[in-house]
Amino acid sequence: MRPSKVLMLFVPLAIAGFAVVSEYSGLDLFLARLFFDDATQSWPLKSSFITAGVLHKGAQQMVVYFTVVLPLFMVLSLFMKRLRPHVKGAGYLFLCILFATGIVALIKASTHIYTPWDLTLFGGDRPYIRLFDTVPSDLPVGHAFPGSHSSGGFAFVCLFFLLSVYRPRYRYHGLVFGLALGAVFAITQELRGAHFLSHDLFSLVICWYVAWGLYAI
Repeated sequence: MRPSKVLMLFVPLAIAGFAVVSEYSGLDLFLARLFFDDATQSWPLKSSFITAGVLHKGAQQMVVYFTVVLPLFMVLSLFMKRLRPHVKGAGYLFLCILFATGIVALIKASTHIYTPWDLTLFGGDRPYIRLFDTVPSDLPVGHAFPGSHSSGGFAFVCLFFLLSVYRPRYRYHGLVFGLALGAVFAITQELRGAHFLSHDLFSLVICWYVAWGLYAI
């Protein structure tokens, strides 16, 4: 069962639109202030064991390990016939994770949007710059937009398309898994002061279009 093209095209656009609204309405800043301690001018959860250790570094490693397993699976299929029917699916999953996180990383390396903890608003030394704001020529790259950590989770929205082929009845389970995993990764970084809500919503949009594009190919 093929997913609706209208749904696949316009839902991500609506999410991107909401991300811009979140940024320019002040919602980004409002949510960030909930996790910032004005008294100490710090982010209490920035370096905690759960957020920094388990849900950031640990989760990053989990995604990397899983991605490495996929090409190994494809190599094994050369010697194990029972794996061969699933090679295309494994290749699709691998490319989705690789391209989604790679594109987010490339954009992140060129934008002048900063992490909340870098901003003068939160005790840092960088100006608050939004997506369509004019950027002073002397400012360095921000390395904060889109959210790269959340892209490692949102990349798994590709399970919706994968299961649409292999197990159509469970395709929405795959979608929920990818959205939930990405949301956990996103909230983790927002709690730490590493990203705003809009950063992670744009990551979701990129991951969604990558998954859809590779599915179409």
